[in-house]
Amino acid sequence: MLRRASFDVCAAFSETRAQPGSEITDSLTTLHTGAVFLAALEKEVQRSYRFSRPFALMLIDIDRLAEINATHGYDAGDFVIERVGIVVRTYFRETDWVARSSGGAFEVLLPEIQRADAQRLANRMRITIQERLQLHDYRSDDQFSVTVSVGVLVAETVDQSVQADQLLVEAKEAVSRAKQAGRNCVEHADAIIGRPVTQTREGPSID
Repeated sequence: MLRRASFDVCAAFSETRAQPGSEITDSLTTLHTGAVFLAALEKEVQRSYRFSRPFALMLIDIDRLAEINATHGYDAGDFVIERVGIVVRTYFRETDWVARSSGGAFEVLLPEIQRADAQRLANRMRITIQERLQLHDYRSDDQFSVTVSVGVLVAETVDQSVQADQLLVEAKEAVSRAKQAGRNCVEHADAIIGRPVTQTREGPSID
C-alpha cells in the first residue's frame, strides 16, 4: 500500500512540474524538495482518513545557521546543511519521506508509527546529529557541535477537515517552541481530529 502511495505522490506532483521552482530533488542534499513533501503529506492525510492509520510529521531546523554563515562563511553553512541531510536521510526507513524544505529546515513524514516511537526517534536523531557533526573552521581553529531543534506532530486521528498546510503550521510552531526553550531539543504537537485510529503493527526498530 505504501509503495502504491509513492506512485500516487509522483503522479500528483507531476501535475505541478511546469510551475517555476517545482523541482523533485534538492541540489545540495539530494533529498526531496518541499513541494514533493507537501504532495506526499496530502496523500498521507487522505490515506490516514480512509484506513484509520496514524502517522507522524517531523520538522528539523539547524540551530544558529545564520550565525554559522556570518561567522564562518556560506561554504561552512552549506557543508552543515549537506551533512545534516546525510544523517537525516540515512536515519529513517525507506517508507518514510525525507525532504529539505528551505534553508536549514528538513521535513520527515513517518507513516504507520506509534506516538512513543516517533518521540524517541526524534530525540535520538537529535542526539546523533549533535554527537556526529562537528564544524571545524581552519581559519580560526574554532570547533563546535552542530545541533538541531525538532518539532514532532503525531496524527492519531484525522478526518476530511484536516489540511496538510495546517499540520505543517502546527509542526513549525513546535519548532519555534524548541528554539525558545534554548534550542537543541524536541517539542511535540498533537493532531487529534476526528475518529480514533486503529493500532498499527510494531513500529520501526530504534535501538
